[in-house]
Amino acid sequence: MKKRIFLVAGMLAIISTLLVACSEKKDDSNSGENNLGPKLEGSTDDPKETKELQKLYQDAIKELADTDEKLVVWAGGDAPNQQKDLENAFKTRFPEVPIEVKVDLSKFHDIKINEQLKNHNLQPDVAMLQTTHDFDAWKKQNQLYAYKPIGFNKQRPNYADQDGYYITGMINTFLPEVSKKVGEVESYEDFLKPAFKDKLILTYPHDDDAVLYVYDKIIEKYGDEYLEKLKNQNPTFLRGTAAPAEIVAKGSYKDKEYIGNLTGYAQMPKSDANSFVPKEDPFITWTQRAGMFEQTKHKAAAKLFLSFISSKEYQSSGQIWATRTDLKPMNSYKELDAYQNTDFNDFAKWMSDRKHIEDLKQKMIDYFGEVEGESPLTDKELLKIVD
Repeated sequence: MKKRIFLVAGMLAIISTLLVACSEKKDDSNSGENNLGPKLEGSTDDPKETKELQKLYQDAIKELADTDEKLVVWAGGDAPNQQKDLENAFKTRFPEVPIEVKVDLSKFHDIKINEQLKNHNLQPDVAMLQTTHDFDAWKKQNQLYAYKPIGFNKQRPNYADQDGYYITGMINTFLPEVSKKVGEVESYEDFLKPAFKDKLILTYPHDDDAVLYVYDKIIEKYGDEYLEKLKNQNPTFLRGTAAPAEIVAKGSYKDKEYIGNLTGYAQMPKSDANSFVPKEDPFITWTQRAGMFEQTKHKAAAKLFLSFISSKEYQSSGQIWATRTDLKPMNSYKELDAYQNTDFNDFAKWMSDRKHIEDLKQKMIDYFGEVEGESPLTDKELLKIVD
């Protein structure tokens, strides 16, 4: 009897050893893979998408292995740190894929891209820009590379090119912004009240097409008279949208009080300023399009980036309006299609009429003078404000 017990025990020990060995062998087969970094804080991921990201991650690592090269993304913006959160999120999730996100005004990025495409020395692997018309032009010129990333089928209607030549990386907006010490404000007309005299800090409308679009919509509703009245408020103009938004939140600039801005950002709850969705006046929303090119050097890494920004994980990690149909707006904001006074499609159409835009720029010069100052990305004084 004892011999049988010892025999069974011995067999069980052998089986256990074999199972452990098989398990270790299985682990060894995956030991060559670099696992994803930690999931983005506060996000909601999709396990199937995460598995696909892991595969794309391995492809990107292999592509860049034994090189000193990195994934290069050119992103539109008017402050160097505007895409720092995105860059850090990518680095955290995919630590073995080096990335550089270069921020500049979209109207400067596209000029360089067009020149580089012509000379076949393209630097960015991915472009993510405000200038929606560029993507339409690049598609017609067969410059874009068709790729439907993770989450493509979840992009909201008209956010992505149906053939996969571009997606929407994020939804942006400008909203009227006031200091918290200001009472209730409902419309652009409120900024013409005596309380805002000498206390408006604004972005040159003829230096940013999205800001210019807002002024165009104001003119459509209130006429050119609004521009004359706004001029009489003696506003201060700066280049870029980041500095004016931050100045209103801080309350002053160069020892002078500022309490209002026509084109601020959608504020988070802890901000020291209030932004508001106008009840009836139009406001701008636009799709920041993103795509890769036929000339893209690091296609595997570019696919990883496009899939990451369209994934449920990234889109649920802090976007007020997500690009996906399976995510709701943050805070108290409604779905965009619930607002009757904004239409991102209208901005895309507007951007394609370059003659109208140039005529508007001249009108702004007539009222407010030429754009003055350095680029907001190099002006040391402005950089101190937004850092």
